[in-house]
Amino acid sequence: MSGAANLAQGTWEQAEALVGTTIAALEGADPVSAADIRRKLEVIGLDCPLHTDPDVARGLGHPDVVSPVSMVRVWAMPAYWRPGAPRVGAELMTTPLPAASVPGEGDTMIATSVRMEHRRPLHPGDRVTATAVLKSVTRKTTRVGPGAFLVVETTYRNQRGEDVTVETVTLLRYQQQTAEPA
Repeated sequence: MSGAANLAQGTWEQAEALVGTTIAALEGADPVSAADIRRKLEVIGLDCPLHTDPDVARGLGHPDVVSPVSMVRVWAMPAYWRPGAPRVGAELMTTPLPAASVPGEGDTMIATSVRMEHRRPLHPGDRVTATAVLKSVTRKTTRVGPGAFLVVETTYRNQRGEDVTVETVTLLRYQQQTAEPA
């Protein structure tokens, strides 16, 4: 992710004051659906009957097909637009990135690591919410410039409040350095 317009501006002290707090709460716009699972499988070319054949899934103890674990973020995404809201295009539409709301001094953010622990499967009809907590802010100057590493832990839950996935993302937010004229 790049571009200061998408990143909350502020100081590292302001960011550090947010450690341990919830920086985002998301609610998926749609329930898990077999049709969307099929569409994802088409794109990635994954042919696994656990995801496509309800009889195979039931034979393995599931109530229906199982969503690929890589789709958990999709199911937690809020709608980009809702009826009654300004028309699409009236403002910048971007995928929610909780760390973008953390104030900081850099203009660029890149993910340096992502770890996901999948705890239970998702099936058609499940609804997903997510809560993101800022776990740490570690200031550091790297070869790309001065900045800080932000660690964000996002817990995805189903409609019963059960943890589905816990994702830990480390991001480097930094100030790009301009090249000096030769």
